[in-house]
Amino acid sequence: MGSEKSKVEFNVQDDLIEIRYFDTPKDERYRSWKLPVSIADSVIAWRQKINKQKSTFPLRERTKVCEITMNSDKSVEIKSLDSMGRTNMPGWSLPILAVDNLGEWRVNTRTKGKE
Repeated sequence: MGSEKSKVEFNVQDDLIEIRYFDTPKDERYRSWKLPVSIADSVIAWRQKINKQKSTFPLRERTKVCEITMNSDKSVEIKSLDSMGRTNMPGWSLPILAVDNLGEWRVNTRTKGKE
């Protein structure tokens, strides 16, 4: 990747958020994930909590809607949970940069909504 930073874009459609991850800003190709906004909000809250405390890997947390695992500082594994708290088949493996950008994007969209 060199010294160029990755680029992350977000698109909300109904109750889903699409995350597009480009290896460099000039890339036309990207990796994409779609996940429910409720799960994205849980991941954002988890990441903010983790940033405030010193933690060692592996990290694992279960929320009402998902199970979040982080085995290294590179990516976050997310599995959705059903109403009984059991893991569903869908899961996502997001680069940590995408998770961090997701939190920043959410703050910015909430700030714009208040103006």
